[in-house]
Amino acid sequence: MKKLQAIKFITAGAATMAMMAALTGCQSSAGTGAQAANTTETEAKDEVEVKDEATATSDSADGEVKTVIVGSGINYNPFCYLDENGEAVGYEYDVLAKIDELLPQYEFEYQSMAFDQLVLSLEAGKIDIAAHQYEYTDERAEKYLFSGETYTSYITYLAVPVDSDVDSLEDLAGQKIRTGGRTSATTQILTKWNEEHPGQEVELVTAESSSDEEAAAAIKSGAAAATVLKKSDVIKLNTNFSDDGKDFIKSVGEPINNSKTYYLYRKDETELQEAIDGALKQLKEDGTLSELAIKWVGYDVTEEE
Repeated sequence: MKKLQAIKFITAGAATMAMMAALTGCQSSAGTGAQAANTTETEAKDEVEVKDEATATSDSADGEVKTVIVGSGINYNPFCYLDENGEAVGYEYDVLAKIDELLPQYEFEYQSMAFDQLVLSLEAGKIDIAAHQYEYTDERAEKYLFSGETYTSYITYLAVPVDSDVDSLEDLAGQKIRTGGRTSATTQILTKWNEEHPGQEVELVTAESSSDEEAAAAIKSGAAAATVLKKSDVIKLNTNFSDDGKDFIKSVGEPINNSKTYYLYRKDETELQEAIDGALKQLKEDGTLSELAIKWVGYDVTEEE
């Protein structure tokens, strides 16, 4: 985490230096005719380069680059996680970097944190965008502004031990289901399901941030009878955490949620939302988004699973 913060401060410092250089260039260009005549050829060339750079890196009305703080996750491999060197990597981070390249009026800085901390930080104004494969729910729509463009298909199912006879939520009445963070779509959906099915309630097991290893261990040990995952996540767990090379978990039944994924903003951030929507649309149309999906996930998760 310290390394990530250091990168953030270096980025902010570089942006400040660039702005100072642009201001100096503007001041020097406002000199008298006599001063301009004494400007050397090298200085004149440098001045033109600084002015060109300022023009190329800012489309905003006041000519300034606005810093945007982006929050994303630390445990959701391959979407947003910290690698063995403590660096923030994954599909989310790569997509955001490409968006940043297309928006010269903004400079993205990143903060990585536990899943449940993201929306709290968004509400508190500590970050401007929350990016963590957010599914649509009515509860979220009441509090946050969703991006207009989506960037991943996100269909989740019950995931149970391979020898389980469970096929639906009704089969899990009174049993424990891992649902991820307290602010996750799965937690919200199953909380509502419990309210609508008295006598058939399931017990929700939540955590601020949960790793794949913890999810696999809970299913293997019986600490939870089920969890809720994408089919690609089930494949990932079987590949990475099988004890004997055989599958230990399977997806069953109808989808728990059939959604796309979105960025979350505060309700008043419509200008930022529209700018990022435009960049995201361009990445879809030129094939970049699909290329990044294949790089990180192994197939095109921008399409239906």
